[in-house]
Amino acid sequence: MGDSGKGVSQPYVNYQNEIFARGILEGSLPQLTTDPNKLRLHAKKVLHKNAYNYIAGAAGEGATMDANRLAFRQWKIIPRMMRPTVPRDLKITLFGEQYDSPVLMAPVGAQQVYHEDKETGTAAACAELNIPFIMSTSSTSSILEVAKANGDHPRWS
Repeated sequence: MGDSGKGVSQPYVNYQNEIFARGILEGSLPQLTTDPNKLRLHAKKVLHKNAYNYIAGAAGEGATMDANRLAFRQWKIIPRMMRPTVPRDLKITLFGEQYDSPVLMAPVGAQQVYHEDKETGTAAACAELNIPFIMSTSSTSSILEVAKANGDHPRWS
């Protein structure tokens, strides 16, 4: 994924195809599941108790998280079968900048609580994938640290 070194971003489907090929040809499964319940159990095993509780607690009793999940479940993805999908272009322009995908990353704040890379690690991954990174008001990294992790992209100037 990300930049191929030629200034052209590889389609996300290439990553999916790589996962399928490893599974079929080598019997190799991905290290992490996409099942949210299994991810939660894995997080509980590997994170410090305070870090896990910070995330799992959803800022209190979890009423907002429950409402957000319910609202999200109302959306359905309906695949378009038997239609050409190549070439596919998901690029969008936001605030005069072009991105490869309509996905924006807005992670929970205080990332240092659960990973030493804090927001700078997430920002660097977003820069590699050309995905906008949105800082939380409770970030544990400064905006300058995030800009540096983002490769001092001109949009930060």
